[in-house]
Amino acid sequence: MKILVSGATGYIGSNLVNKLIEEGNEVHVLVRKDSNYCLIASKIKEKNIHVYTQDIQNLNDIFNEVRPTVVIHLASLFKVNHEKEDVERLISSNILFGAQLLEVSVLCGVKYFLNTGTYWQHYLGEDYNPVNLYAATKEAFEKIAKFYLETSDLRIITLKLMDTYGPRDSRGKILNLIKDASQTNKILEMSGGEQELGLVYIDDVIKAYKKALKELVAMKAHEEKTYIVSPKEYLTLKNVVKIFEEVSNRKLNVYWGKRPYRTREIMKIQCKEKNILANEEILNLKDGLAKMLEIDREE
Repeated sequence: MKILVSGATGYIGSNLVNKLIEEGNEVHVLVRKDSNYCLIASKIKEKNIHVYTQDIQNLNDIFNEVRPTVVIHLASLFKVNHEKEDVERLISSNILFGAQLLEVSVLCGVKYFLNTGTYWQHYLGEDYNPVNLYAATKEAFEKIAKFYLETSDLRIITLKLMDTYGPRDSRGKILNLIKDASQTNKILEMSGGEQELGLVYIDDVIKAYKKALKELVAMKAHEEKTYIVSPKEYLTLKNVVKIFEEVSNRKLNVYWGKRPYRTREIMKIQCKEKNILANEEILNLKDGLAKMLEIDREE
């Protein structure tokens, strides 16, 4: 299968690209001129790396050259809390670029589009109530995608991600902060720790994308589906720290209640969408952490 991926240089994107290539797919990636694609360099052919210049004609030329069967859209700009200077970049990255992808996909006859959203689109479990502006841009893009779905032969699946983790992860995620603190004996000043987290190991995240891809290519024109990518169990931050201490055999210096909860913190995860991993064997947090720490130690 010929697949074009945006966001291929990020943590999830690079893991997905490498897996798809290993399984024999012809994978092409969109990168910006300043992108660092070291995470995929050992797997992907140089000629399959395409530089996007933020111009729709350039994007159209790439699509005409590649002629992908499927587009997997992972690229996004993430901001927990935005400043006024971030508004334009959030809209450009998360709405404009996605709309351009849809436009040239339709023009070039692409029929299958796999999108990435976030469970933060559903504060308090509501159908739509964004936690932050980042989540609002994700929802806005889905609304735009609806137009292309209805007026072309596209099929679209959106996977809404929760928290993800795994080895070789340089993102500023909570588990990486915990891991760093365990190695340096640094004091961690935390909130009260009662908020729930839905942590999914990277291999299981990739499993979700592969399952969605298989389902997508069997769908009919104008059909759309949305899934959550979720673990089998949600855990409070306090319980996550407890499990990390157990697996790593290291006591953390955590000061609970030293920081306020974030504005619009999701205290209890409530999701109406079906979990695409519901019937799959996936790692629980204890086993996932053990695997992550073992790989990190070996490297």
